[in-house]
Amino acid sequence: MDTPPTLRKTALITGASAGIGRDYARYLAAEGYDLILTARRTDRLEELGRELSDAFATQVNVIPADLADPHAPMQLAAEIAKRDLQVDYLVNNAGYQVPGFFDQVRWEVQRDMMQVLMTAVAQLAHIFGPDMARRGFGRIVNIASVAAFVPGQQGGALYPSVKAFVLRFSQSLATEYRDTGVHVIAVCPGFTWSEFHDVAGNRTQMNKLPSFMWLDGPRVVTDAHKAVEAGRGPVIISGWVYKTLVTLLQIIPDNLLARMGSRSVRNAQARPEDRRETLPTPAAAKPQTKARKPATKKSVTKKPATKKLASKASAKKPAKRAERKAAPKAANSS
Repeated sequence: MDTPPTLRKTALITGASAGIGRDYARYLAAEGYDLILTARRTDRLEELGRELSDAFATQVNVIPADLADPHAPMQLAAEIAKRDLQVDYLVNNAGYQVPGFFDQVRWEVQRDMMQVLMTAVAQLAHIFGPDMARRGFGRIVNIASVAAFVPGQQGGALYPSVKAFVLRFSQSLATEYRDTGVHVIAVCPGFTWSEFHDVAGNRTQMNKLPSFMWLDGPRVVTDAHKAVEAGRGPVIISGWVYKTLVTLLQIIPDNLLARMGSRSVRNAQARPEDRRETLPTPAAAKPQTKARKPATKKSVTKKPATKKLASKASAKKPAKRAERKAAPKAANSS
């Protein structure tokens, strides 16, 4: 007998159209959760919704949203309230990487990535967390990355930074919600089979990695769900390879790791659509040309001083001649 809809828990999953988000939707549907799925691609969400409704008799609400829009989190929350739904389980999964050197990529592209991976994560937790605590039950799963432990390296400069934020934010939130029934974790997967690297444009380089470095989405999701249900964490790392790697990263000095990371070229090339327009070089800038003119004028002002010195020198010559003429006269007089 199915559980009455009013007693079923509902999970909101961002970035649910592909990758870990889609795997999480399938997992929670099998666990008896109703779902609210959001991402930009409506067709994929609706297809997934039909699949899960047919397979698990799950109630699926599709609400398309682009979290790069600063207004999207509040608009999403308003639509959820309008449909008389509540969020018991929040999966902040939406994300992507922007490859290329920081100064080669347009600021708007960098800003949008921070909005999706960082600001929206915090805002959605801020919106739905208090209601979870008031009801005495809640789960917040923030998808971070092993990159959160890696010192900065060339290419994709903001990605490790925002993932480090997600990790630290999750730790703080877990502490604040302790004893409220709300469990918070940061999931830190390593390289996971998904469309992530296709979107980033570095699939060719990534395919060169050995097979043991790769995780599959369902494994990451299973580890995350079991951990958040048990109240473990708040930092969850999947796979022995990455648990070992993170241990080493915490032992090796950051400066040494940064020098090692400077050899990587995996994320060095910006995507053509993200490239920043070329700026004029400093040598061609007009203000510098104007700044040199006063120096030229100063050199001109020194000329009168040169003339004065010359006139003084010429004035001394007649005096010396006069002395020479006077000397013979004195001799003759003696």
